[in-house]
Amino acid sequence: MPAFLTGAVAVQLDADIGLGDRALGFVVGGFFASAALGSALLGRLAERLGGVRAMQCGLTVSAVIGVLVVSVARSPLTLGALLLVGGSANALTQPAANLLLVERLPAARMGIAFALKQAGMPTATLVGGALVPLVAVTYGWRWTFAIATAIALAAFATLIGLSAAPPIQAAGAPATAPTPRRRPDLPLRLLAGYGAVGLLAAATAGALTAFLVTAAEGAGVAEGPAGLLLTAGSAVGIVSRLVHGRLADGPRLLPIRRVALLLLIGAAAFAVLMAHRPATYLLALVPVFGAGWAWPGLFNLSVVRNNPSAPAAATGMSQTGIYIGAASGPVLGGLIAERFGYSTLWATCAVTATIAGGGALLLRVFLARHRARTPASDTEPRTTAASVERAGRP
Repeated sequence: MPAFLTGAVAVQLDADIGLGDRALGFVVGGFFASAALGSALLGRLAERLGGVRAMQCGLTVSAVIGVLVVSVARSPLTLGALLLVGGSANALTQPAANLLLVERLPAARMGIAFALKQAGMPTATLVGGALVPLVAVTYGWRWTFAIATAIALAAFATLIGLSAAPPIQAAGAPATAPTPRRRPDLPLRLLAGYGAVGLLAAATAGALTAFLVTAAEGAGVAEGPAGLLLTAGSAVGIVSRLVHGRLADGPRLLPIRRVALLLLIGAAAFAVLMAHRPATYLLALVPVFGAGWAWPGLFNLSVVRNNPSAPAAATGMSQTGIYIGAASGPVLGGLIAERFGYSTLWATCAVTATIAGGGALLLRVFLARHRARTPASDTEPRTTAASVERAGRP
């Protein structure tokens, strides 16, 4: 939420502490750059701590950062430094949450579970966008970060009851299931492929959430309605993620192939935004959020299904690419918007999303080849034949 909230209240931050487009890109990008640097290491740490304890550690850091932003952030430099630390908390809680789902839920519900978990990102932008007209415009942007801090503390409280309960055994796994190896099942080259796709896809999403509000205002949309565009788009993204997650628990949907389809639809929506008119922001809202930013749940589901021995470590590695993309998207987006305008920014996003979609299709081919060469016992937990067939699909 700290990064997405910063983008949502960018107008108020500019008026108060002088956070322009370029500084906004670096501040939001720094959050994800910090997360990228620590993601692989903190993913392994989450494997050691367990899902609950790792999430509690990350949420504690997030709450402290929220308090400091409210109390001491008086310049872009101070805000950026605090978000750098906040990024490391995000790098821990992402793989920790993935591990928590695998520890506590049956395999047949992983699709909807990861959809709910990944709905947290558009929920953060939804709340951030809603806080612009409700809080930031009237009471100031600092109150929005105070609310974010309260949400982090509430999330911490929900985990207290789980900390005393041991993880359940994976649904369908035999009592003699082998001890997890705590290292990913896929070779490094395939995890790097996930990282590359995630990098490109997240770069477009990072630019979208960081600059949608300011771009809409630049096209002639009023300040309050521009914030509501982000809120509405986030709501669309939440619904889309849940729908695709539910479908992923069925026998027909292949997660990584659906990721490719969503990215290509999102690319077309970015092309519509190139017109940079108030009406185009309304027209592109549903496809750009409902497709172009609906892929993360399916993406992580694919990583976890192909790395049952160490889901946190594997997603920590694949998440590195996502963080790099999320960091570079706002930074490069700010530079492009400032020098060439928002139409060029959206054109760049359209091209990037197209390449990401093609990369996801290519990754699907490589995954299928790997599975054809690898015995099922080496890559998937043995449950029933039907559940392995479904849960193991990339």
